[in-house]
Amino acid sequence: MREIYQKIPKLIESSQVGAYCTVVETKGSTPQKPGSKLLILPDLRNVGTLGGGCVEAEARRQAIGLMQGGVPRLLEFQLDSDYGWDDGLICGGNMKIFIDLPKTGTEAEMFERLQSLNEEQVPLVCATVVSSEKEGVEVGMKMIFATNGERIGTLGDSALETAVEEKTPEVLEDNRAVLFQENETAGVFLEPLQPRPTLLVAGAGHVGQALCHLGSWLDFDIVIVDDRADFASAERLPEADKIIVGDIETELRNYPITPLTYVVIVTRGHQHDESALHAVVESDARYIGLIGSRRKIKLIFDDLLEIGIPKERLQRVYAPVGLNINSKTVPEIAVSIASQLIQIRNAAESIGTFDAQPERMPTIKVAGA
Repeated sequence: MREIYQKIPKLIESSQVGAYCTVVETKGSTPQKPGSKLLILPDLRNVGTLGGGCVEAEARRQAIGLMQGGVPRLLEFQLDSDYGWDDGLICGGNMKIFIDLPKTGTEAEMFERLQSLNEEQVPLVCATVVSSEKEGVEVGMKMIFATNGERIGTLGDSALETAVEEKTPEVLEDNRAVLFQENETAGVFLEPLQPRPTLLVAGAGHVGQALCHLGSWLDFDIVIVDDRADFASAERLPEADKIIVGDIETELRNYPITPLTYVVIVTRGHQHDESALHAVVESDARYIGLIGSRRKIKLIFDDLLEIGIPKERLQRVYAPVGLNINSKTVPEIAVSIASQLIQIRNAAESIGTFDAQPERMPTIKVAGA
């Protein structure tokens, strides 16, 4: 998603036309859900997906045709025998896909501001008119409603904007894209954009390196902390958004940890793990995971209890880190940790808050990083 939002203003600024396709509504069984995106570049390369198969192929065909001089359009697909999978399976659902053709400087500015707000960790709802029989309300009009009070763009009608604004708290709380209908005269796609969570990894060893790759792929902002410059380098960690080289405990204490921060401690040794956990255990982190054997973890917990860390704080720590998938190799351990991150993040997002703790799954006993 972030790559698509970065490319759209660049296309507009270079006077190039790309087709921006979004699933705006689904019913029944479908390959993708509302909010799934596909950007078709001028050279016809794809960024993102609508789920593949015949639906994506047909949407892409029509989008390419519109790139030659068309206007935004809402497509509807019934996933029957005409749009089944290549292997003969039929989903049986219904999908609506909106093809947008952003071209104006105003749209470029909106997408750039959308990115800035997301980087500033400001939740927002992006509203796009996808159908309209209402005077003054044109298909393709957009407006951003941010929780900091910013209102950017227009939907062409003040009453419609008020109705959408009243809907935005519910959309943000559910964290689910919806197609809002106003008296069947205008359809507005409401897409919530919550701030990207940060994966703060203490340790740039083999497990930290693998987590950097997986975490970036899973839409986390990646921050790596290590005291070894040869390990914590851009060459070894190309997906990292930020690399901090310095004393691990000191840098973790100085880092602005919020409820959007997920901390994974995978340093190279017992003492570093203990000091790292000491630095973050009383923070507001959404998740703290500690790698190591159960014996090592018990020793660390005993030490921290002895110096006054409350037992309740230690009970928040996922240790040993990761879901129990019988992992043995570094990539498998990284997958088990990434799976747990997904579990925690999705549980939080499903209820619209980062305060709830889902039931913890059994975790695997693994060796140090």
